[in-house]
Amino acid sequence: MPVTIRSTLALLTFAWLSMGTAHADESDANHPAATDDAASVACVRAYEQAQEQRHSGKLLEARAQLQSCSRDACPKFIRSDCANWYTEVQAEVPTVVFAARSRGRDLTDVRVSLGLRVLASRMDGGAIELDPGEYDFDFTAPGMRPLTEHVLISRGERNRLQRAELIPLREDERVGHAGAPLPPPAGRSWLVPGVLGGVAVVGLSSFVAFGAWGRSDESKLETTCSPHCSDDQVSGVRTKYAVADVSLAVAAASLGLAAYFALSAPPPQSVARPSAFDVNASVHGLSATYRGAF
Repeated sequence: MPVTIRSTLALLTFAWLSMGTAHADESDANHPAATDDAASVACVRAYEQAQEQRHSGKLLEARAQLQSCSRDACPKFIRSDCANWYTEVQAEVPTVVFAARSRGRDLTDVRVSLGLRVLASRMDGGAIELDPGEYDFDFTAPGMRPLTEHVLISRGERNRLQRAELIPLREDERVGHAGAPLPPPAGRSWLVPGVLGGVAVVGLSSFVAFGAWGRSDESKLETTCSPHCSDDQVSGVRTKYAVADVSLAVAAASLGLAAYFALSAPPPQSVARPSAFDVNASVHGLSATYRGAF
């Protein structure tokens, strides 16, 4: 039976079923006949749409419609046509097998995209079904230049091997493609924590020494001139205690800084800069200075 006659019969069937469905809806929407008529209407629609999509080259959509109108619930002539056309469309759907090589070796870690749609995330030798037509396949792989292949896929072309020859990136292209290279991780330096720890030891030693010295002088004054000691005698004891207090503060601060530098992560980039520590101790006090960059 010619396609035009089949289409005319389908349209007549569709009109008759539409009137029957409307009449069934008015009488009893839950009646089994109404359900059967609705299913038949869907079959006729799939029957018509499949022919239109096949004619326009949308074979994948046409195949889905033909599978729908091949169901047992569809009228016999529609079911028969759809089953036959399904076999024909299945043979017309083209398939593509992607492959990639570089300098004589096969590549597997390659992605093939069609716009935003990923057709293959890696090369596995599997066939991809597509509608016939023109395509721009984008091939991308780590360390390789991106490649776009413009191809024409014909109706009925099965297992077409679409191989891409990828070119490795040059060294300067690798830097531009992956971004600026990260500097090597800086090694942890123990110089600053070590020096600060030494300052803390000196400070603690000074605290103990001047504290003991001041306490010894204070004991002598208590046994010799207290409570009528001169200002010069009392001033010497106070100075020793003041130096002891300053030494303790310097030791605590140095310990805190040493712990900070020892536990903190090294900076991503470091530039060598001169640094210096100066420790000065006298009867008038203890001073520590640090020159450098944090």
